[in-house]
Amino acid sequence: MLGRHGVALTAVLADFLRASWLKNYGRGIEAWHSAGNAIRQAQELTLHRQHDIHQSGPDRIEQTLSVIWYDEFKKRVWMNLFVWDSLMAMILGRPRTIHPDDCDVKPPIDCNIPKDPSKTVPMTVQPGESPNGPTTVSAGLFRYALACKFHEMRALKADRPHLKDHNIIQGLHEQVVSLLENVPPYLRFKSPDTSWDGEYSFLPQLREEVFMTANLFFMTLHRPHILASAESRKAALEATLATLGSQQRFFGQTSEHHYPLFGLAFYTIDASILLSIIVASYPPHGHEPRQYVYHVLQQAIERLSYVQPYNPIARSGLGIVQRCYEKLKEACHSPPNTSATPSSSVVSPRFELQSLRQELSHRNSVPANDVQSPPSPSSGPEYLDLLAPAPSMIPDSFSEAYWLDQLNLIQPSSAIGQDPDMFWDSLLFDRNIL
Repeated sequence: MLGRHGVALTAVLADFLRASWLKNYGRGIEAWHSAGNAIRQAQELTLHRQHDIHQSGPDRIEQTLSVIWYDEFKKRVWMNLFVWDSLMAMILGRPRTIHPDDCDVKPPIDCNIPKDPSKTVPMTVQPGESPNGPTTVSAGLFRYALACKFHEMRALKADRPHLKDHNIIQGLHEQVVSLLENVPPYLRFKSPDTSWDGEYSFLPQLREEVFMTANLFFMTLHRPHILASAESRKAALEATLATLGSQQRFFGQTSEHHYPLFGLAFYTIDASILLSIIVASYPPHGHEPRQYVYHVLQQAIERLSYVQPYNPIARSGLGIVQRCYEKLKEACHSPPNTSATPSSSVVSPRFELQSLRQELSHRNSVPANDVQSPPSPSSGPEYLDLLAPAPSMIPDSFSEAYWLDQLNLIQPSSAIGQDPDMFWDSLLFDRNIL
């Protein structure tokens, strides 16, 4: 009744675990509050501040080493909280709980925590380990660097429409590309070092997760500017296609008991809606690009259909992705307006955003039991049904209203853009994104 007395690191971890569970059940706002509780308790413990550790005596080396490694563990906890705060602000559009100016803690060392901390001096490469081997913190360090870029994006207001200086957007984009290029070889998306995959079976999925998180940043950065800037339109389209391709590979590596995971549905829905808007607003005239877009969206709908019995985010987003796909096909197959000029096609694209908002707002979503989904496997994990609360009891933070709000981030512009065919010719067949 009086709440907690005092703060302990275990309480921080408990609230963080609760936030993760809530997020995977589509309860984004509750997850945001739970993560906020964890952050405030961590701040009470001064996890956001750098602490100097000194050896108290020549005979206390082992104790000092243990304290150093425990401090290293706390840095990793804070790093994860910092990342979550930034990513949830990016996804939910909510205020950030952490301000970077309040934090002076240094990032953790890119190494594994040893089995016996009292016997090991902290260094990047531990005795007996390969200098190029995977660590438990490498992906987290990438996410942390990406979260810092999100704070820069917010500070520069680059994620808002009508930004006057597009060089700000381009600069942030290039910085994140550089972050991706400089991850350890076993996390690289392009030409990865796969020699460790047999020993660490999670690495293929982790590579895809790192790649998808970077592309989430690109979509967030460029989404408000796709009607005003041809560069943002191209970058956003590349990010959506890259995300959907990555999600297809990720799904192929995923077992059924992971179907409730947040990322298995959210990234697919987010990329599918943005892709549909871009393609239908600037439909390609060529057959090959149209067919490729149809193919990746059909794959997205199939994936959501498979996981929607387990995943509340997939249930809420499947109907709207299907309707966006239908509208996209209508736009791509409607007779071209021969009197339209390249500039007029940008001011009034064939696929009007306002029309899309109105239609999606007034049409009822497709009920889950009306969606044609694959039959449930007879040998699936039955415990999922026992752990999952009834759908009617779950307040859905990622309802259709959430996805419609994403459309409001895209503002029409009077800027003159390029001809749709030139736009597609400049992108599509840069095959490294397909």
